[in-house]
Amino acid sequence: METTTGNTPKAREDETLLISRILDGQTALFRQLAGRYAGLALRMVARLIPSPEEAEEATQDTLVEAFQNLSRYDARQASFQTWLMRIAYHTALKHYRRHQRSLPMVEVNQQWLDALPDEETDALLDDTNRVTLMERAIEMLKPDDQMLLHLYYFDDRPMREIVIITEHEESYLHSRLQWIRKRLAITIKTLESDEEQGRI
Repeated sequence: METTTGNTPKAREDETLLISRILDGQTALFRQLAGRYAGLALRMVARLIPSPEEAEEATQDTLVEAFQNLSRYDARQASFQTWLMRIAYHTALKHYRRHQRSLPMVEVNQQWLDALPDEETDALLDDTNRVTLMERAIEMLKPDDQMLLHLYYFDDRPMREIVIITEHEESYLHSRLQWIRKRLAITIKTLESDEEQGRI
């Protein structure tokens, strides 16, 4: 689970005061504020951007955008960390799309998704013997879906934060997560079958 340094009431109060000082002209203090979460932002963008240099660049873009838009931050809506992660999320997606990386894909039609029982999906995704196939299947997801999967399952972020970060409705996110799980299961089955038949 990711660090939640700025999510306690006391920490959020301290950060609100720090942000007020920055907005009042003490701009050098932004380095102190950004330093608390630069590592989190880097981990966020690095999930889609494997090149360390490009990930660093995207992280710097995130921090610059946060500084330039700091006056729009509303502590009543979200912690600064969550607000910054929203910027990092969209920066990563923009950077990914700008570089037009092509993804290996397994064709999955809606009928297969509808026909796959939830129990079989759970069994495939929970099987520790399929970890390598799972990693490959995740890499075949669209970038938005990869990020959603990481936020919910690997970072264990609350859904209310994911709503803010992704700017999607909660009902859509729940539906999308269910769709992602089934797609992963079918992709794993396909990769497994291809391996058995010597196609990969």
